[in-house]
Amino acid sequence: MPPASGPPAIPKDPFSTDGYSAAEDIAVNRLVMFGGDLSLDQTWTWNGGAWTLQHPRTSPSGREEAALAYDPQLQMVLLFGGIAPPQNGLDDTWGWDGTTWHDLDTGSNRPPPGEAAMAWDPALHAMVLAPASSSGTDTWTWSGTHWVEHRQAEPWMPTGRLALAFDPVAQVLTAVGFGNVIGPGAGSRIETWTWDGAAWRQISTAHVPSAYGILGLDWDPVTARLLLFGDGPGTESPLRQWSWTGNDWTQLAGVLEPKIIEGLLTADTGALLLVGELSESEGMLTPIDVWRWTGTAWKAQRAR
Repeated sequence: MPPASGPPAIPKDPFSTDGYSAAEDIAVNRLVMFGGDLSLDQTWTWNGGAWTLQHPRTSPSGREEAALAYDPQLQMVLLFGGIAPPQNGLDDTWGWDGTTWHDLDTGSNRPPPGEAAMAWDPALHAMVLAPASSSGTDTWTWSGTHWVEHRQAEPWMPTGRLALAFDPVAQVLTAVGFGNVIGPGAGSRIETWTWDGAAWRQISTAHVPSAYGILGLDWDPVTARLLLFGDGPGTESPLRQWSWTGNDWTQLAGVLEPKIIEGLLTADTGALLLVGELSESEGMLTPIDVWRWTGTAWKAQRAR
């Protein structure tokens, strides 16, 4: 008889080529990551030096591109929506308490299913959600048990992927998203908007960022500025990065390392973090890793 096979090996690191979601769990000072196309229903936490695969009692179903952000009132990481294979939009809401997930949404009126951007607005004491699949006229806030819709007459942002972050200096929630395509070598223009609790207002800037993809927008406690990171047309292109002055963008020097094929920005209490999959050579994928922004460069959070 062939020898009995043992239990499946527990992966040491999360693997995914795309679509995972990450946020800082401020209550326990851990990064939380969920989903992605190779780890669809897995929950991982990062303690500053290593990943740990969690085994929650309950869990959201597997998905890509879910919105994820920390809610200080609930003291949970909130998850909304995303896309289940093959291309099914989801509109459920979950909370991670550091040990397991809780199905939270008891409302009948929900945001449009699919991708969305989400961030906590301390000025309004509310979690704000901007669906990417909407017509650009609705924004949602979380009541603690259900989503509340806020509609405005005119579209505020082109449909597509957005990034939201709170600017503690200006005390305003800021959004970035793609506008018009510029052309080869430049990508698309990035528009800038702010939220006053009732409507979004576009900010005209002297300098307009452009990128092929938005990796994220978040607060950098080192430079005390919102930083915007995008990517070029390929993994060999430097990351594109800009600093927000409160009324304009200043482009920073391009960063050659790390070369990533997918990445997300998130901020903890002391640093801006990049959660990304490193491409060491063409066709070679490595586990998802974490880098900290020093103000001038990205520093890997563990040795390889």
